[in-house]
Amino acid sequence: MASPQTLGQLSEKELRDLRRLRAVKEALKEFKKRGIDADIQLCPNCKSVRLVRLTSFQDLGYIGSFQPAYYCLDCGWFGRMNLYMTNRPEDDAVIEDLAETYPELLDEDSQDEDEFFE
Repeated sequence: MASPQTLGQLSEKELRDLRRLRAVKEALKEFKKRGIDADIQLCPNCKSVRLVRLTSFQDLGYIGSFQPAYYCLDCGWFGRMNLYMTNRPEDDAVIEDLAETYPELLDEDSQDEDEFFE
C-alpha cells in the first residue's frame, strides 16, 4: 500500500502541526486587530506554543551560555533554538530585533563608520 506522502496526503503529525500553526496565525490576527504587535514562540518539532523556559547554573553564564534552554510540554523537545511567528511587518521586526541585540549600532553617539573599517 502506498504511503500518505505518495498519495499527496498529509500525515497525522503534519495535520496536527498545520492546525497548531493555523491557531497561532488566528491569535496573531486577533492581536493585530486590537493593535498589539506580538511574537509567539513555537516548538520547532511539533509547533506547540506550550514551551517552558529552563534556567540552570550553566544557563546563567558561569560555565555555559546566556541563551536559555526550552522544553516542549507536548512533544518533549529540548533545545536552545528559537522559532517565532509574528504579526509585525517584516521590516519593523528586523529593525526591532537588531535594535535589541545591537543597540550600539543605532546610537548617534557611537563611532563613525570609517572607524569600523580601518
